[in-house]
Amino acid sequence: MAKAIPDKCKRCAMLSAHQAQELHGGDCWDPAVCYSRRSYARHRDRRNLIRARKRSASTPELTVNTEEFAKIYWAVLVVYRAAGASTPIHAIAAQVWQGQDKFAAIAPIHCAGMTASQVHTYIKKMLDLLDSHYQIKKFASQERLDPWLCPLRPCPCHPL
Repeated sequence: MAKAIPDKCKRCAMLSAHQAQELHGGDCWDPAVCYSRRSYARHRDRRNLIRARKRSASTPELTVNTEEFAKIYWAVLVVYRAAGASTPIHAIAAQVWQGQDKFAAIAPIHCAGMTASQVHTYIKKMLDLLDSHYQIKKFASQERLDPWLCPLRPCPCHPL
């Protein structure tokens, strides 16, 4: 990373050369350095902007052919649970995607009263179903949503 210009030099750069010599003549004025440093400080933002525009204009835009990936099925496990590692799971669901489009969904179910092993068994059943229909062996990702976003009714999070 480049060394920052001292604040004193930035303020000095806004003055004329004669004013800067009178103000800082004995302290720090060095004709071998100050003229170019002052010019750099005055024009640095504009030069950086021009340089950035040249870089972005000269950078070719590359495109990747994604057609072969548009046919791939993948699934997301949706877990409705409050933030935190040890909070209970409110409900679970799954979404099936093909490429970048949502293709199918497994409706959410409440997990109230289920033990951890029963939740794991249900997730295994979801994966078996996804494997038989779409050859999906595991979930691509897991999405956590807050319980008040649960779409099921009646729901403990949404009193009537």
